[in-house]
Parts: sequence; structure tokens; C-alpha cells
Amino acid sequence: MTLRLELEKDPSLKKPQKVFFVLFGIMFLFAPFYYQPNLGGEGLNIPHNSSLWIVASWIIAAACFIIYKKNRIILPRYWFALALLPLGAIITSYIADNNNPAEWLVRLSVICGGYLFFIALFQFQLTSRQIERSLYILLSMGLLAAVYGIIQTQNIPLILNIVPRGADQLAIGVFQQKNIQAAVMATTLTLVFYLISRPSHKSLNPIILIALIVTALATSYNITVSGSRVGLLGISCSLLFLFIGRGKLLLNSKIPLIFVIVASITGGYLGSQGLVSTTKKFDRALSSEGIGGVKTDIRWNIYKTSWELYTEAPVFGHGIGSFQKVFQDKRAEHQANGTYDLGKSPKFSHPHNEIIFWLIEGGSSAIFGILAAALFTFIQLIKLGWQRGFGYAALMVPITLHTQVELPFYISNTPWFLLLTILFLVHQSGKKTYSTSKLSKAANSTIPLSATAIALVTTNTLVQAQVGNAGVINYFHTGQKAPIYLQSSLKSQYFENYTTFLLLRRNMFMGISQNNPEPAKVYAEWAEEQIQISPSLIYYRNLAIAYDYTDRNNERDRIMKIAMTTYLNNLDLQQLNQQFMQKDLEDKNSSGAIKQLDASN
Repeated sequence: MTLRLELEKDPSLKKPQKVFFVLFGIMFLFAPFYYQPNLGGEGLNIPHNSSLWIVASWIIAAACFIIYKKNRIILPRYWFALALLPLGAIITSYIADNNNPAEWLVRLSVICGGYLFFIALFQFQLTSRQIERSLYILLSMGLLAAVYGIIQTQNIPLILNIVPRGADQLAIGVFQQKNIQAAVMATTLTLVFYLISRPSHKSLNPIILIALIVTALATSYNITVSGSRVGLLGISCSLLFLFIGRGKLLLNSKIPLIFVIVASITGGYLGSQGLVSTTKKFDRALSSEGIGGVKTDIRWNIYKTSWELYTEAPVFGHGIGSFQKVFQDKRAEHQANGTYDLGKSPKFSHPHNEIIFWLIEGGSSAIFGILAAALFTFIQLIKLGWQRGFGYAALMVPITLHTQVELPFYISNTPWFLLLTILFLVHQSGKKTYSTSKLSKAANSTIPLSATAIALVTTNTLVQAQVGNAGVINYFHTGQKAPIYLQSSLKSQYFENYTTFLLLRRNMFMGISQNNPEPAKVYAEWAEEQIQISPSLIYYRNLAIAYDYTDRNNERDRIMKIAMTTYLNNLDLQQLNQQFMQKDLEDKNSSGAIKQLDASN
């Protein structure tokens, strides 16, 4: 309320800044909290990823209108070096051979769209005071997310399914994953301390001070109760950086600092039961032994396998979207040789390290862009000086660290936009204005028109995706007995492939019940192509069933061998294989009995 009144009374706010605060507020206070029942996982399976990108596309469109009206574009000092990140991804995607079209489109859209969002923020020409107010919007987002986590851990009755339910009362937030929740909480808690160190701390409104204290209490509780190692490590490194760089500024505001420290310690203590699971994770990772003396924390085996894949295609990688296929093939090879086990996970969509992921799919050409962006951001931090440099670095640590052990950006795009906003703060200093007046009138007009058209298409596509998402959920709620719900899913490009699988599988089992082998043949033809892109356990399992029903036992055994080698010790596959063996034995005995009867006659 205080922030809203200040914005309304601020005479420095012009139309571009007003548009910014409306869109930015919607983006971080409403879009991340959009929820509907969903399949879980990553990408557009998570509803708020769609709502975030809808708002981001309109922020980009609004910035393009400002460029058109003002005849100028504002760019950070190292805009081209930062552009090497999307350029590297684009170049390698066109040269590598094994791109997955769906993954290719989504991933490039996220990377290029993220860069455009980053550049768009500069066009609104925010003052230092206005930037600080935008940080309070981020703070409010973090507090709301923390409240979600508290509701989940306390098992407070949830109304109208607006809050995702976490298993075992875990604090998963709206992100539906506890480590992402912990990383965002660590970023928010760091932001609390950073805001106290700002020059405006001397005139802090009592309501804002209370908000900072409550946020510190709520976020620290979420971090510890989650038992997240990456969350605890992130907040530890962030506060270390912050106190190294801005320690004197923090001590200048002793009373707010004391209140916030006490609130953080209290929140951490209230959630300390989560530290037990953290300790167990460390013990398991450091002391347990696996196959051939290999540590049972399979992360190291994932990294070793990933490195082998990189060395096979070091320059341009295996192609965007190829990771699942090449990794599963290499996994099967190692497990067949007994080299080491990669666990029982039905699939690996990511090696739990963003750098390694791009090394495999994009090779050195893609990683060059990432490293260039990181290098010039580091140079910018140095140029900002001791206080601001360490302050901004502290804000980036939790999310950056998280990308090296998991896949936060793919599960939820909130950390992606949060990181891009922090990068905008980092690159504020040294920005330059370039005139666009040399462009023709037609070219100038194309900028806002194209951006608006893209925003409209993006909005329509993402709304359609969530309608499709709802269709799949409704289909499952009916016990997969009402395929009419899948009509909306088939219209969504994102859910079309999965919906096709659901329909073909349904038709196959209906065909089996009606002694009709044709649907099984159709499924087999589709699945053989699909496992070359996404070698999912469920695809293999149903493909083996299709081959078995159509009496193609050699093909069935081939698929089962691949599946059982890849998904080592999977009980479901073992039981299915046992059924096939029993069936073959019965058929053999039956055939032998018939031959004996013929001979006796």
C-alpha cells in the first residue's frame, strides 16, 4: 500500500515508467502464482511458466514502442558480449545434426526472449529510486512465495487448488520443487539485507521495516525447513559476499539490521527440523559406496557420462534436444558393461549442471557464449566497485549456484526472470544511447508492429497450451475414459506429442481387448520413431507389449533388452519380462503338445 501511494504521488513518473511498474508488478506479483492442476515436470507443464512469458512478451512489446517513439535504443556497455549467449545457441542449433524440433523451438525462444527482456528493461529509463522500488516488488514476490511454503509445511487447508500440494508437507512453493523454492528464498533473504544497506535505509517507513522483518523470518524458515543443500549453501555464500562488500553500510543501520538478523535466526530455528535431512544427504553422498566402489550419489556418474558425450562432439555438440537420447544410450552402454549404475530414474532430461548440459547439446561453440556473458558480467561487477559489485554478486549467487547442480530454469522460469532483472541492475552503469533515426520510416514502424504481433501470438499459444494442459488433467480424472477432453490438447503444439501417445496407447489396449491387432501396429510404428528422440521408459514398455501382441517376439525381446539395460533393476520391467517368458513357455509347451498329438495320430 505504501509503495503504491508513493508511486501515485511521484511526479518523476512518466508514461513509460508507469507502464513498466504495471507490467513488472503483474509479472512478479501475479504471474508466478498462477496455478492450475498439472502434470508436473518442467516447461509448459508448469502453468506459471506460461503466464510469466505472456507478461514478458508485452514488456518487450512496450519497450519496442518506446524505441519507436523516442527514436533511440538504450544498450548496456557490453550488450554484444551478452548477445553471444543467444547467438552461440542459434549457431550451434543450425549446425548440429540431431536437434529435437520441439525442444529447439522452446529453448531458443527462452534464451532469445530472455535477452530481449533484459534489453527491454533499459528502455524504460528508470531512476535509481525507481529501481529500488522495483526491488521491493521482487521482495513482495519472495514474501508471497514464502507464505506458500509455510502453508504447505503446516498442512493448512488449501482452497480451490490455488496452491500446489507438496508430498510429505514439503515447502515446494508455487514452483513445485523444494530446491527452487529454497533458491528463491535465499535470493529474497539476501535482498532483505541488501535493501537495508541502501542509502534510503535512514528514512525507512515503519511498514517497510516490518515487511523486511517478516520476509526475513518467513524466507529463513523456508530455507531451513526444506533441507535443501543448495539453498543453505546459496544463502551462506550470499551473506558472506554481502557483508564483505557492504558491511560498513549495514552497520550504519544497526537497528534494522539487528531486527532482521534476529528474525532470520528465529525463522531458521523454527524450520531447523529440515536440517536433519540435509545432514543425512551429506552423509549419504560422502560415505556410501556403490558398484565397484563408486559413490552411490549418482551425480558424479552423471557428470562422468556427460563428459564422455562432450568429447564425442566437442565443437557443436549433439544438437539441441538430443540430450535424452544420447545420454540414455551411453547410460545403457555403461550399465551393460557393469561400469557403473545411473540409478532407477525413468529418464534424464538434464545432467544437473547447466554448463555440462550445453557442452553436450551445443558443444564449445554454445558454451563460448555463456562464458562470454559470465566474463563480461564479472568485469562489470569489478568496475562497479567493492560495495556495489559484491552487493549485486550476492544477489546472483543462489540462482547461479543452483544452475550448477540442477535445472531451475527449465522447471520454473521465475528464477530466470529474477536473474535477468538482477543482471539489469549490474549492467546499469555505463549504458549508452544509440539513435535509430537513420532507419527508414518503414523499418522503424516494423519494430513495434513486429513486437506486438509476436506478443499476440505468444499469448495465444501459451493460453492454448494451458487449455491443453487442463484437457490432459481432465482426461486422467475420468480414468482415461473420456478422450473428448484431449481435443484441446491436440490443438496445442506443446502437448500434441504427449496427447498422441495417450490416444495411441488407449487405442492399442482397446484393440487388444477386442482382438484387433491394427492399433498395436500403429502404436509400434509411432513409438519406434519416438524412442529415437525421447527414450522414455513408458514408451519402451508399451512398445514391447505392442510387439508381443502382434507376435513379433524378436522385436519385443530387442526392445526389452534395451529397456532393461537402460533402466537397470526396474521392477515393472522385470515383471513384464517375466510375463513374456511365461507366455513363451506356455506357447512352447502348447506347441509341443500339439505336435505329439499329431504324431500319435
